[in-house]
Amino acid sequence: MKKTKKMLALLAGSAMMISSLAGCGQSPSATQGGNESTKQADAGQDSGKKAESGAKEKIRVFTFFTGSDQWAPVWSEVIDEYMQANPGIEIVDESAPTAGANDVFRTKMQADIAARTPADLCLFYTGADGKPLVDSGLFVDLVPSMEADQDWSKNFKQSALDGQKYDGKQYSLPYLGYYEGLFYNKKLFDQYSLEEPTSYDNIMKAVEVFAQNGIPAFAASMAKPSYVLELAILAQAGAEGHKNYFDDSWAPALDCIADLYQKEAFPKDTMTISEDDIRLMFKEGKAAMMFNGSWCVSALEDNPDMRLISMPALPGGKGGESCALAGFGSGWFLSREASERSEESLKLLKYLTSPEIMQRFIAVGGSSAVECQAPEGASELMKSAVLMLNKATYTDTAIDSQVSREAWMAIADDGTPYLVEGKKSSLDLLAEARKIQEAVNR
Repeated sequence: MKKTKKMLALLAGSAMMISSLAGCGQSPSATQGGNESTKQADAGQDSGKKAESGAKEKIRVFTFFTGSDQWAPVWSEVIDEYMQANPGIEIVDESAPTAGANDVFRTKMQADIAARTPADLCLFYTGADGKPLVDSGLFVDLVPSMEADQDWSKNFKQSALDGQKYDGKQYSLPYLGYYEGLFYNKKLFDQYSLEEPTSYDNIMKAVEVFAQNGIPAFAASMAKPSYVLELAILAQAGAEGHKNYFDDSWAPALDCIADLYQKEAFPKDTMTISEDDIRLMFKEGKAAMMFNGSWCVSALEDNPDMRLISMPALPGGKGGESCALAGFGSGWFLSREASERSEESLKLLKYLTSPEIMQRFIAVGGSSAVECQAPEGASELMKSAVLMLNKATYTDTAIDSQVSREAWMAIADDGTPYLVEGKKSSLDLLAEARKIQEAVNR
């Protein structure tokens, strides 16, 4: 789960957002982002102005769905279809790439904010990156619009919305993100007459049987244990304690990992194995389970036996299927100028955030901030991922994105090897991490 990989996969330029921002090229039907400034200036001046009867209203839209981005082809289809269904609307696509040596995406947004000419709809990073958009006063709070149309707004997952609140206001609407969970190979469980790992007791029984047959229960690294830690902590702490950073109540989760190590649940080279080798081991059926995220789905979904669930609650834990690790590092912003001009930009936003359109995007990758069914023709793995997210009443981003890197490393890469070999206790590691985090907070 290390944000190092995760954010790279999801949020591309912010380093993840959403594990997840790389793929195919965009069709030429939409105007490419980063084009001549004259085109953008003309779009800004003419946006929404219907000169004579029959003139189209232009809606400028800014996203990262361009170039090699994996969602670019879907985006191109979606906006073309919208214009065909709404002949009075012209969508001016100003999308810019997030990848490459120069961060054109951030640079363009910064320039537009400085010039006070943002696009009508902007899909941009949130959190600290989105604060300048909010502070500019150029975008509107979407709560009134959501309250006025609850048939639309009820589709959003509340936890996803809450994660993008700015002083209680909803300036951005979450869209696509990453998720993490426990992958497992149903074929191996069936082969050894084991129940699927939907409870901790089932997991421990599987660990025992697989060890007897020389099969690692988990493809996992104790040198890079972030995914294991994140999911174990959520399974122990649940919604109630997930944000009690490095609290002693997390100790059973760390002890659980040490116990699994002692029971030979991990590969023999777990202290040195790479992330790439972990994924390959699981893909090839050489391990029964794997802690990982949405960026692995595309490489696994051709196998009809692959499944994904939330880590079951640990003994005495408060997690389970009601909790999921999922994050949304970008969201839709609606400009004040567009909102005051007409309802058309808001109508487009509602269309883009509808369950039907979201299905098409998550068929490519990532998770949806709105409730929707698995895409038509989805793999069994994709169906299980959607079900996992829909079951969760609590979702939160991985802890490593919420605390200082130094504090997290104290229990992760730097601490876990000592933990599992009995050289440090879970309480000692948590105390060290807590001390580091407290120093950062001062």
